[in-house]
Amino acid sequence: MPVSLPVLSLPSILSLQAALPCLLIIRGIPGSGKSTLAQHYMQSIPDAVHCEADHYFINKQGQYCYDGRKIKRAHEFCQQNMRNALSQGKSVIVSNTSIRLWELTALLDIAASYDITPHIIHCRGQFTSMHNVPADIVARMALSYEAHPDETCYKPSFLSYNCNKTEI
Repeated sequence: MPVSLPVLSLPSILSLQAALPCLLIIRGIPGSGKSTLAQHYMQSIPDAVHCEADHYFINKQGQYCYDGRKIKRAHEFCQQNMRNALSQGKSVIVSNTSIRLWELTALLDIAASYDITPHIIHCRGQFTSMHNVPADIVARMALSYEAHPDETCYKPSFLSYNCNKTEI
């Protein structure tokens, strides 16, 4: 059954549409709802481009074929797609785990080079990982998570809670 998302205020669709192009960075552990939230925003932001390192691992037949040895290339691929879209004046939605703050550095630097203030969302759902990431790895990632001081927390079960800056 598809997940139905509420009209969001994290940041709101209207505020994003008023400041096009925009950059949304959605982060969180595997299975937190990042891709689903990204798709929700994609439906509402004209010409937005969705970038994920995971897209690098989709072969020509549409199958996901992860190779941990290529993760650096996958993130470079994601960042290049982000640059290309921003250079064309398009909005970008990036959804990656970005567990540690240093993993955001390249994305934030790219945003700064285009004079765009990114909206950072920490997705906190508890769903099954669509890529079957083992539970022990997901747990280790959750323990290693470093919050960004400006991120908004979002729990797709629609429960609100306080997380650093913004409560939704």
